[in-house]
Amino acid sequence: MRKTHLSLLLAAILTVIATVMCACDGGNTQGSENKLLQFGDVKFESAEFTYDGQPHSLSVTGDIPQGTNIEYKNNARTDAGSYTVSATLEKDGYESKTLSATLTVNKAEFEGITFESKKFVYLGGTCSLSVDGDIPENTQITYTGNDKKDVGEYTVTATLTNPNYITKVLTATLTISAKTDIALSIVNALLEKPNPWDFLPPAFSPQSMAYSRMPLGGMTDFSSFVQTSGIAKRSIGKQFNVLYDGLSDATTAIGAIDGVFAVGSAIAEAYQTFINNNPNDYASFGGEIGGFKLRIVLDGEKSTLLAGNSSVNIELHYDASSKARTGRVQLTDGIALKYTADDKSLKLAVKTTVNDIGNLKQIEFAREGNSVAGYLREFTGTETKNLKTTGVIASNENHTIIMSDKRETEDLLIKGYAEVYSSASGEYLGGRVQETVKVVNYDTLWLHLNDVRGFETVRVADEENGLNLDSVYVNGQNTVFGTKKVNPIIPTSSRRFDVEMKEVWYVVAESVDGKTQYKKVKTLIPMLFVQTEQTGNFFSDVKEKNPYMTIAELPSPEIAATNAYFETMKSLFDSVKNEVTFAEIQAYIGNKHEFFGAGD
Repeated sequence: MRKTHLSLLLAAILTVIATVMCACDGGNTQGSENKLLQFGDVKFESAEFTYDGQPHSLSVTGDIPQGTNIEYKNNARTDAGSYTVSATLEKDGYESKTLSATLTVNKAEFEGITFESKKFVYLGGTCSLSVDGDIPENTQITYTGNDKKDVGEYTVTATLTNPNYITKVLTATLTISAKTDIALSIVNALLEKPNPWDFLPPAFSPQSMAYSRMPLGGMTDFSSFVQTSGIAKRSIGKQFNVLYDGLSDATTAIGAIDGVFAVGSAIAEAYQTFINNNPNDYASFGGEIGGFKLRIVLDGEKSTLLAGNSSVNIELHYDASSKARTGRVQLTDGIALKYTADDKSLKLAVKTTVNDIGNLKQIEFAREGNSVAGYLREFTGTETKNLKTTGVIASNENHTIIMSDKRETEDLLIKGYAEVYSSASGEYLGGRVQETVKVVNYDTLWLHLNDVRGFETVRVADEENGLNLDSVYVNGQNTVFGTKKVNPIIPTSSRRFDVEMKEVWYVVAESVDGKTQYKKVKTLIPMLFVQTEQTGNFFSDVKEKNPYMTIAELPSPEIAATNAYFETMKSLFDSVKNEVTFAEIQAYIGNKHEFFGAGD
């Protein structure tokens, strides 16, 4: 490579320096020309890798003079092990240098391998389990307790060994059932139904949410002063109510399976008789039992049950290898439901139709440890004209949150409404909504009055006062609770804070014919709202308009919990709100099986 002018000048200067040094040495240059230079700051460091089927190497680093030749020995190793690698550096004018280091290739973990339990029917032959998945080359598998013939339940061990992998031991259960037992196990497996409430904390089940009598609610209950501490907090907000209704409708539809379950033993007995009479061909069975026309179909590890009468059509599928369950229930009152479930997930969709106007809800849950994530979609109307609601759900040991855009009309644009509840008690902690009202954007917090310090009693009168549809009085005062505009210069601007009657639902336990039923009741309760940007001025703003207030303090824990999840939930909500269409939910629910005849 051609040298630049600067490099030529530098070389000349170095030559002059060398000449001067020789002169200062008395002109005795004998032997200096043969003195070899030493390699300076070079390193050859040990390293560890994990086996991946590719060669791994070490390399010399540091200040390596240009033109240096490096020769490695025992480098570039693929298999697991510990290797001593040497590197020899050579260059004209330099004394050669040899370095050594340790290259370690650690054994990898077996991945993507399953060893599933299986059930067999006794046919006299040998039954076995086997490891499945991406088994690396040169892997040896040793089974213990495998290859059984007799009826029974056996624990089978599979040991995987490979020079490049950490030994892995897996266990599974091999079950061989007598033909006299097979019918009941098939019927019971098919009739095991999911409980949609299992994906929410127990506090949100209807039994846990229910009050023994209707709590305070409506204008009449607040026509006289009442203690704010008496306002019940296990209230259901508008966003959570969409999820609650979806789970309730699904539970009602899934409950229709109980009718088949009630005659399950009779079905199993009839099917078992059929098996006994047809021991070599019992993959398809049909008949009429307990008022149900039914069919059972077996296909390897998969089984299907079809059962119907004049009131309900039920289609159930079970896959023993994946533990996945699928069910479709059609009721004559216009309710159709489909679900797909396993141990960690649930997808369900419910369709109700009245006078050709449909309501479609699709709910999905996925569980990981103690946390659950979910999605909610609702359409009300027809495929071409409907009001759509989308929601995202998150639940952990502390909080359960739903971010949704449920609204009453299309002209009210809700960008996102988060409601936060206690996972332990089911109580409402707070809500935050970003919405557009008459082209003005708002970001508002909604809180229970009994969580706000300084508000001891409240009374509500059905009287408009220029700012609110109702007149609200607090702490025994006979003057309307005063508020303050966000922008006093603009008469139409919203309020920084106020107390308004808010629509909520309570669950009430009722006894009907000696049985407890749970009724969801819609009502109104007074709640406080405050603009998020005005929370720091809350006390001074309240005091300015209501001099009798000696304290007005927002609940920090509830606001912190509400705000903590808002941005993350809002981002997730925005990313999924247009993912599912009316037609896709209808297609998922589908039509009833041809076994039941024509129709939806």
